[in-house]
Amino acid sequence: MPALAFAYPTDDGPFTCNQCHATDSVSGTEDWEGKGPHGYYAETTQKCEVCHTVHAAPGDSILLLTGPTVSASCLNCHDGTGGVGPYHAIEARGGSVVASHTVETTTVVPGGSTELSDVLSCSSCHSVHRTGTVAPFYRDSGYAFASQQLTLSDCLLRSDVNTDTPGAFPVYGAQWCASCHDERHSQAASVNNHPVETSFSFGYGEVTSTPGAEGPARAWGSEEAALGGYILGMGQTNGGYVMSPVDASPDGRVEARRAPLCMQCHEDARNVESTYTADYTGDDPSADNPLFLSFPHQGTNPSFLVETDDDLCLNCHAVTLLP
Repeated sequence: MPALAFAYPTDDGPFTCNQCHATDSVSGTEDWEGKGPHGYYAETTQKCEVCHTVHAAPGDSILLLTGPTVSASCLNCHDGTGGVGPYHAIEARGGSVVASHTVETTTVVPGGSTELSDVLSCSSCHSVHRTGTVAPFYRDSGYAFASQQLTLSDCLLRSDVNTDTPGAFPVYGAQWCASCHDERHSQAASVNNHPVETSFSFGYGEVTSTPGAEGPARAWGSEEAALGGYILGMGQTNGGYVMSPVDASPDGRVEARRAPLCMQCHEDARNVESTYTADYTGDDPSADNPLFLSFPHQGTNPSFLVETDDDLCLNCHAVTLLP
């Protein structure tokens, strides 16, 4: 079972799973269910005490949290020991971690021209109180367990990541990643890199999927209609990892080829040529594609690559079109 998920019980007893993961009303506040303790605070909510304890915090804790660091406190809930979580979920399901964003360890960023001002922690990328976040988007792991529906989420991603400018990164895109990994972006000053999208407003939710042999349909349905076989956004489809056509499609969704996002090469490992099948509800998780949903925290391929060797390159650079 996951570790303790709250600082201390409320007057009505311990918090329940539904209070973080359901969308039905059980606590009497519409702004609580399915959103957990991160944001949507009101005079009648009891969210602060999920993470903070006023008079009985551990002696080595900070900010009246349950752990000695922000990240340690986050991992009281998001630890993956129950099979769900950004860290340790791969190992809990028998996989091997090959790539990881290691927290509370270093200030050095691979491909970064400068060091971070403090060690990398959960709060370096996430706004735990949901203040100043990117626009919500459909993501691979956006399944609300009790509601059995695909949900939009901002993943608490900071719109001011690694900067003091509020709203500098309005969407989760290539520029968001380059806020730290700036020397891996095609705009880097000192080295040449593969072309990457330069827009600050084109992100994960704006990528147009490309229909494959089995189609890119999302696993649980979507509020976004699939027009002509195309879907807007990369979540719940493997079609977003194949380069879109150069010309406009019959439905008009693809008008011009965009440069790729970082996430079209770096995400959870998967077979791009096969249909997305990770639905969390099957008895045989080994059939899921992708098998694990831990990016960008941990991955099973080097450098968080979606696929390895030429299999990755050929998703966009078809052999028949090579000069």
